[in-house]
Amino acid sequence: MEKDRGNGRPGGRPKLFVWLRRRFITGLVVLLPTVLTVWLLWKIFRSVDGVLRPLAARYPLLDIPGLGVLAVLLIVLAVGISAANLLGRRFIRLLERALGRVPLVNRMYLTLKQMSEVFLQEKRTAFRRAVMIEYPRRGLYSVGFVTSTWRFRDETGRERAMVNLFLPTTPNPTSGLFLILPEEDTEPMGCSIEEAVKMVISGGAVTPSDLPVRFAASRRAGDRDDPRRD
Repeated sequence: MEKDRGNGRPGGRPKLFVWLRRRFITGLVVLLPTVLTVWLLWKIFRSVDGVLRPLAARYPLLDIPGLGVLAVLLIVLAVGISAANLLGRRFIRLLERALGRVPLVNRMYLTLKQMSEVFLQEKRTAFRRAVMIEYPRRGLYSVGFVTSTWRFRDETGRERAMVNLFLPTTPNPTSGLFLILPEEDTEPMGCSIEEAVKMVISGGAVTPSDLPVRFAASRRAGDRDDPRRD
């Protein structure tokens, strides 16, 4: 009876070991992202703050923690201000042309630039909205981004709405396919462009928890606005 109650494991030690292992793994899951994030931010802070280290070696008065970060922020602000005027825009065009002629560097620069525009710019003219289409075959869906829309009349005289669609690849969303398809063949995702890009980059690992609810609401709104439903 004693053997059956303990499942052949006297003292219940295996159960305690399983409990401790599960709690230890839970602690790692909670603690590891926090520690790594703080460590990464500290490394970035130390690297950025070290910009003035050569000057601080000559002028000890400049050896103030955080002064290098402030200097970098002011430099970024100054570049943003200068890029808003005519002279600054011309300089940026010349810089982009020079980088575009360097093999490998041009691809890296273009990728970083496009990613920065997607995540940082307030005005996004490249992507209008995130949608889903049945691709590469019926029953399989892919995430795409509408870049523009246009209309034409078919042979029956019926006006049709078409969309220009960019279909990105994973995990690099700067490469992909350009598709033209009827707007009626797209399904609005109900999420922001940033959230859709994160889904593409992560291969679907990063997905908003409320996306199904927003997707359903977006589909209902699309059905109400679609004149074909009347």
